[in-house]
Amino acid sequence: MLDRICWGGSMRLRPTQFLFSLLLLAVLFASDLNAQTTISGALTGVVTDQSNAVVPNADVEIKDNSKGITQSTKTDREGVYRFFFLAPGRYVLVASHDGFREQRRMVDVLLGPPISVNVSLEIAKASSEITVTDEAPLIHAENGDVSATMNQRQISEVPNPGNDLSYIVQTAPGVVMNTDTSFAAFSILGMPGFSYLRTIDGINENDNYQNNGLNGKLFLTLGQNQIEEATVVSTGYSGQFGGAAGGNINYFTKSGGNKFHGNAQYYWNGRALNANNWFLNAAGQPRPPNIANQWAASFGGPVKKDRMFFFLDTEGLRVLIPQIFLVKIPSPEFEASTLANIESDPKLTAASVAFYKTIFNLYNAAPGATSSVRGGFGPGDLGCNGWTGPNGLGTTVPCSAHFTSSRSRPSYDALTSGRVDWNAGKNDRASLGLQYEVGRQANYTDPISPLFDADYSGPPWWQGRVIETHTFGVSAANQFLLAGSYGGNSGAFQLKHPSQALAVFRPTLNFVQGTFDSLATANSFSAFGFGLYETQYQISDDVVKSWRNHKFGFGANFVGIYWTELPLKVNVTGQLNVQTLDAFFHGGVDDASPSVNFTQLTQSFTSQGDKRISFLNFGIYGQDEWHAQPNLTFTLALRTEHYSNPLCQGSCYSRLAAPFESLNHDPNMPYNQAILINQKHAFQSVDSILWSPRFSFAWQPLGLSHKTVIRGGGGIFYDPLPAGVFDSLSSNVPAYNSFAPQQNNLTPDENTSLFEDAAASNAAFLKGFASGQTLAQIQAAIPNFSLPAVSDADRTIHYVQYQRWSLEWQQGFGARTSFTVGYFGHHGIHELVQNTNANAYGFGSLPTSACTSPPVPPCADPRFSFVTEFDTNAVSNYNGMVVSFKHRWGQSLFQANYTYGHALDEISNGGFLPFTNATFLTPQNPNNLRGAYGPADYDVRHSFNANYIWELPVKHLLRDHGWDSLLTGWQISGTIFARTGFPYTVFDPEESGNLAQNNYSGAIYAVPAGPLGSGPPCGEGAAFPLSPHPCLPPQFFVLADGSTSPNPNALFIQSTCETGFNTGNLPGPSGPCKGPAVSFAQGRNRFRGPSYFDTDFTIMKKTKIHGWENTTLGVGLQFFNFFNHPNFGFPDNAVSDSTFGQIGYLEQPPTSVLGTGFSGGNASARMIQLKAQLQF
Repeated sequence: MLDRICWGGSMRLRPTQFLFSLLLLAVLFASDLNAQTTISGALTGVVTDQSNAVVPNADVEIKDNSKGITQSTKTDREGVYRFFFLAPGRYVLVASHDGFREQRRMVDVLLGPPISVNVSLEIAKASSEITVTDEAPLIHAENGDVSATMNQRQISEVPNPGNDLSYIVQTAPGVVMNTDTSFAAFSILGMPGFSYLRTIDGINENDNYQNNGLNGKLFLTLGQNQIEEATVVSTGYSGQFGGAAGGNINYFTKSGGNKFHGNAQYYWNGRALNANNWFLNAAGQPRPPNIANQWAASFGGPVKKDRMFFFLDTEGLRVLIPQIFLVKIPSPEFEASTLANIESDPKLTAASVAFYKTIFNLYNAAPGATSSVRGGFGPGDLGCNGWTGPNGLGTTVPCSAHFTSSRSRPSYDALTSGRVDWNAGKNDRASLGLQYEVGRQANYTDPISPLFDADYSGPPWWQGRVIETHTFGVSAANQFLLAGSYGGNSGAFQLKHPSQALAVFRPTLNFVQGTFDSLATANSFSAFGFGLYETQYQISDDVVKSWRNHKFGFGANFVGIYWTELPLKVNVTGQLNVQTLDAFFHGGVDDASPSVNFTQLTQSFTSQGDKRISFLNFGIYGQDEWHAQPNLTFTLALRTEHYSNPLCQGSCYSRLAAPFESLNHDPNMPYNQAILINQKHAFQSVDSILWSPRFSFAWQPLGLSHKTVIRGGGGIFYDPLPAGVFDSLSSNVPAYNSFAPQQNNLTPDENTSLFEDAAASNAAFLKGFASGQTLAQIQAAIPNFSLPAVSDADRTIHYVQYQRWSLEWQQGFGARTSFTVGYFGHHGIHELVQNTNANAYGFGSLPTSACTSPPVPPCADPRFSFVTEFDTNAVSNYNGMVVSFKHRWGQSLFQANYTYGHALDEISNGGFLPFTNATFLTPQNPNNLRGAYGPADYDVRHSFNANYIWELPVKHLLRDHGWDSLLTGWQISGTIFARTGFPYTVFDPEESGNLAQNNYSGAIYAVPAGPLGSGPPCGEGAAFPLSPHPCLPPQFFVLADGSTSPNPNALFIQSTCETGFNTGNLPGPSGPCKGPAVSFAQGRNRFRGPSYFDTDFTIMKKTKIHGWENTTLGVGLQFFNFFNHPNFGFPDNAVSDSTFGQIGYLEQPPTSVLGTGFSGGNASARMIQLKAQLQF
């Protein structure tokens, strides 16, 4: 049956291992999930008398008045009571015992780790009942889990740009916000941005392609209006927390009750309410137009009182998104001179003339081109990158022109959800939920021509789940979840006008030196659309049993993910990478210097159809929570997980016959002997069972009556590999072939061209592979044969393991204030490495040349060009301290967190996608991974975040003078974020481009000219266009005649002067690379970008509507970036650029009122949003 489910069977456990696991868990059936799951909470506490002696056998009852649910239990011999699998919300807690006065408390049960509410009973008097109003406790005395809960008021009242669920996490302790609009929204306690499992009502909300949260077409995770509570478990030592090493982010949705309730919200933002972007102001440009309309509405109530309830929610966003561009195009003088050179070159035909005219016509028609200014953005920059040509080009005449422009395009996203809750009986509760989402995003807006705009769309996304909770008497309970989802992004990334765009200009044109903006950027990845359909099933079951002073339990979960993936057609149209301006001037290659002045084409050919791939994940755990004393609790848990080796139903995987380093590199070995095709599984071998033991404790050293808690723990946690890694092996040779010819003409229809070389290479390779030919035999038929690229993996792929530990001191001051200091650390092993330079040669310590027959290692494999090898051998470390302060008063609250941390690693963010735009995932030296050990991309020394809600006492301050309806209901709320700068590395992309012909596709670190100091401050003084104080000194000066002269105070040797990794030559009298040799290591992430500060602010006036019971109308304004503080981004970190060390963009939060990341445009300036809401 299992084989049929997974299309052939992808799970193979050794019988002895499987039996051992079951036996061990059976022994540990004295274990538990702590009586809560990711879809529920728990309540525990100790009942004592006035002398602090425990009261055994006391009657304790809890009741949810909104749904009529009542549960009861008795305290054990240590006076401890427990309630399992509680839906988050407000309850009435009643404790009583003969001879004592009954006590009632209003308590808030939180999602996730159990809360502790101790009750002190007084001797019975004439009045036999005491009622106390209480909230969720601010200290956690139940176990060592590190978590933070955001209640419904924080979720709905604290300003949230875009009303995005992920933004709720940003104010949790230890969180560092990613403001660089790259991949991943945050990092918590030094963990990667893709290391978190998100759930809504227990449904997995992760996209397994990159292990990030699922989101809509605006890259926002809508649903804020349906959320009752959110819990961020940054370190979960309890056994039920798995699926990700960095933590669990769990959301619980609202439900209906015995009274009808609901709300309606509307948000509006437009250009009139926004400040202008700093760079647009500097360029004299007006504010770009934008419109954002966001809405939400919900309604819930009873179907049958105390038995069945419903809740419905709808929300969405329609936006007109501004995109701001700093554009560089060819100057008229350069165009005229280039066309004249092309027309006079005998090797070129009229096809090249027509192709170049098309290129120049597109640049000249770019929006804003008519107002362009001659030269580059820098003062005195002719935009020639050191090149000189005829008619004064590069000396007195500029090669480029520049301008700033903006465009806006519409996008939308909408979500509808609902749930039904049923009290089936005294011991049974059930819940059914359904969700639907659809939208379209203006994903890519081209700065040169609207023809090349691309959209992100696809089919709607459906989700559904059923939850059933059953209690067995007062000491045991069971919770079962069955869930599923269906949707995807089939054809998602697609040119808006594909036929027209491809008819005008088919390939993508890039200038490696950044001389001009790229042309037709989206053609390479969106010409034909790509994406997948996904079906997911999820089953989990949790059992808990209390016995004496132990809580025992057992849990298991299964997640099955099934893809139907469309054929990959990235780079099918071809991507031209022009290495130098001289190469472009000569039609693609300068025959006088072809090794330096050339163009490289990357083009792919595919014969694949749809691919059906399955992923199966299993988890089993057991746990024992032992109350050794009323004030001391130990938790011991063991979790095991299994991630299957992905299975392709059509055997679509291919890989090398052996790991690349051990493969026979003899060029006389035929291709079909070096490559295994028609493989069912992605990898040869993966870890089978992942053992995850954990331990934690919570100790109240001064006793129950004091509010001092010392808590901590340690354990082993695992991250699954992103499915995108597996996917690269399903798009491998010979089904998906990528070729990178160079040193030929760039015009497609020339007599000889790069495109002709690529097509001929593909045909020859397919024919040679089928017939068992060697490289020499193929080259004999096709002299310009371009070698294929290939991806491969190590023999055994491990899942990344993190050994994590923590120690906290929590101190409560009364019931409404707490102070926490915690130390947190981890050590990571088996982290993913994506080595794109496995076959590189001819530089530094790399092999000097390609292999001959027989091969004499070390040498490169002559049969392949770029070889990407996946391995799992990187490490990381983190140590940090978090200080938190919380205070509540009335309906107001304030929470602040300061984090000091130091994160070190060799590859950041899980090794698959970058955390910021100033980083590179591949180590520069493929043979020295340890040389990349340095600050992680999210290594922030100091960070601070805070959130607050304050009901203003206006009436009290005016001593009750004035109209009540005018003076009451005022509220302010907000967030504060501050941090030091993210790290970055200085690269030499021009040298990397030169080494592309040697199969090198990584990033060469710029070599320091001498020992590096701390570096100058970095901020507004480095910003375009003047940049009086760049973050790093310029590498060269532009002289009056347009030529360049090396800056004697430059921190690095000149571009392309590297002779190896961390070695090179200083400038000399006879040339920029002719001076003395130097050898200094820059080190990865040596420099720091600007610091960041932002505060958002909301002011609301709420008015009760007379005649409408419990109905409130609220109107207010939300200010994002309240002080309009410009947060400058990373400087240009390429030593080959004329703008090196200068800043050209602003940082912004990962979500905005316009969407997320690329979809959000530039939302860094202050934006004011009108907010109106009706609550009943």
